[in-house]
Amino acid sequence: MKSEVEKISIQKIIKDYSGIGDFIDAKPFGSGHINDTYLVITTNDKYILQRINHNIFKNIKEQNNNIITALDHFYSKCRYENKCRFKELTLILCDDGNSFHYDENGDYWRLMNYIKNSVSFDVAEESNIALEAAKAYGYFQKGLLDLNPDNFFPVIKDFHNLDMRLKTFIDVVAHNPANRNQFVLEEIKFVKNHKYISSFLKQLLKNNIIPIRVTHNDTKINNVLLDKNSKKGIAVIDLDTIMPGTVLFDFGDMVRTFTSPVEEDEIDLNKVVLRLNIFEALAKGYLSELKNHLTQNEINNLVFGGKVMTFMIGIRFLTDYLEGDIYYKTSRKNHNLDRCRTQFKLLSEIEKQESVLKKIIDDIVL
Repeated sequence: MKSEVEKISIQKIIKDYSGIGDFIDAKPFGSGHINDTYLVITTNDKYILQRINHNIFKNIKEQNNNIITALDHFYSKCRYENKCRFKELTLILCDDGNSFHYDENGDYWRLMNYIKNSVSFDVAEESNIALEAAKAYGYFQKGLLDLNPDNFFPVIKDFHNLDMRLKTFIDVVAHNPANRNQFVLEEIKFVKNHKYISSFLKQLLKNNIIPIRVTHNDTKINNVLLDKNSKKGIAVIDLDTIMPGTVLFDFGDMVRTFTSPVEEDEIDLNKVVLRLNIFEALAKGYLSELKNHLTQNEINNLVFGGKVMTFMIGIRFLTDYLEGDIYYKTSRKNHNLDRCRTQFKLLSEIEKQESVLKKIIDDIVL
C-alpha cells in the first residue's frame, strides 16, 4: 500500500458497493503498467479494485460499456451452450447504477469479482502453459466473433495504428524533448530499417484483406488466469482495450509475450530468444479454437502479426523513453529503453525464423 491514507480512501470507495460486505483490508495486486490495481478483502469475499488511469483512458463510461457488453455476450453464450470453461467475470455496478466510482480527487475506480484458485504467469515457462493460455484467448475470441465491432467504442484512438505510432516516433526524434537521441542511435536506425512492417500492415487494413473484429488488444500471457491445479484457462482479464481490432494484433501480442523466456525489461539481450516449442504450443492452442472461424488471409498473416506487435511495442517504449518516460510506469533508469531493446531483439529473432514459424502454422491448419 502506498500509505494508510490510500487504504482509508479505498475503504470509502467500497461503501459505494453495499452488496459486497464490509471492508477488511486492501493490498496492491498484479504488475500492470497503466492502472493501479488492488485486491480488496471484505466480510463477504475478495474483489479486484482498479484506479483507472484517465490520462490514458479518457472515456471511462464507454470503456466500461465495452467490457460489460463483451462479458455479457460471452457468458450468455456460455450459459446457453451449457458448457462454459471459464469462471464468470463480472464488472460490479455501484449502488447508483454507475459502472465506476468517481472520488473527490477526480479519480475513477472500477470493481470486479476476484477469480479464486487462479494463477497467472509473466513468462511462459513451459509449453503447456503457453498452450492453455493461448487456448483461453482463442476461446474468448470465438465467443466474441458474432459481435459487431461498430458497436464498440475505440477507447484509445489509434491504439494499434502502427503508421501513427511511427509518425509520432519520427516527430519525437526530430524535436528530441528529453535530449536523449544521442543514447539511442542504433535503435533509431533499427526503426527506420523496419518501416516496411508499417507499410504492409497499412495495405492489409486499407484493402480489407484482414477483417476488423472485436478483439482483446492486450493479450499478454499474464492477462489469462489459469486454474491453480489443472492449469486450464478459466478467465481472460485486463479488458480495458476490448474494442475494434484484428486477430493479428491478438495473436501477435501472444507471440511477443509468450515466446521469449525472459520478461520484457530484461537487460541481458542474449537471453532474449524465440522458443520454437512455445510458439508451436501457443499456435496450437489459439488455432484449436479458431482455425475453422478465421479467414485464410488472417491465418496467412498470423506470423506477420507477431512482427507488427513486437515492432509497435518497441517503438512505443522507445518513444516514451525519448519523451522522458511520461506514459509507462518505470522503476529504474533507462527502464523504457531496456524494454525497447528486448522488443527489437525479439523482432530480429522472429525475422530469422519466419519461414519456420509459417510452416508451423501451415501444419496446424492442415
